[in-house]
Amino acid sequence: MARLRSYAHRPPHLGPYPLEKLARLHRCPPLGDLPAEPALSFRRPKDPQSIVNAMRQYQATLDATREGLIKREIAEIPTDPQERANHLKSFGYFCDASMVGICEIPPECWRDAPLENPDVDDLAAKLRTHQPKSLAAGIDVIMAGLRAAMDAPPTDCSHHTHAIVFLYDHPRAPKPDEAGCDWLDNALAHRACLRGSETAVSLAAYIRSLGYQARAHSAMASDVHMNRLAVKAGLAAIRDGRAVNPFLVVILACRWSQRRLI
Repeated sequence: MARLRSYAHRPPHLGPYPLEKLARLHRCPPLGDLPAEPALSFRRPKDPQSIVNAMRQYQATLDATREGLIKREIAEIPTDPQERANHLKSFGYFCDASMVGICEIPPECWRDAPLENPDVDDLAAKLRTHQPKSLAAGIDVIMAGLRAAMDAPPTDCSHHTHAIVFLYDHPRAPKPDEAGCDWLDNALAHRACLRGSETAVSLAAYIRSLGYQARAHSAMASDVHMNRLAVKAGLAAIRDGRAVNPFLVVILACRWSQRRLI
């Protein structure tokens, strides 16, 4: 589907959707009304042809590296918080995020118990005995860094004060009679999780390279309720007990209408 409007001349930190035109509330709605979102599963043993199975190890790798070493030297960064936010949002849109929001982390957004990816343990066992066969430059350094991240003891991040929230839109779902439907069926949420994890892990590593603490969170491994943070960051509203984005609901409705007309 063609875009409804061009954003070629919009500042990069604003992204494709006019979020700046939405009305702002003076008080955030009660976030405790939103239930905890269930964890995804990248395991489909009964459907070995599903693309979700191929995503499993990559998602585990991302969740294993969502935290890492922090550079001792503090880098020079803009002193204006708004300019910092604009830079971070621009990176998210460069990584093709549909929307990016930044907010403080209220107490009700922290999970009582962290969500852990069960595939990380399998990955750790494999890394202890695996020898990379690739001759790509720097592969030994990458593997050493991954092993170090896996062996690092878990730490608490409840002292973190702010969150950057990335929202990824779902593309059109394949039709049952389309070629490749069985391979791609019911994989949209996993695709969004994987793409969001790539962006979050990359940005967290960049922030740590500047000398500041940062940890990435995903639908498979998280210390926070991401649906509540989406509301707090202005990317969603609460409707019927769910976090809903007004722009994407309209876009999806237009896509469905277009398919019915063809």
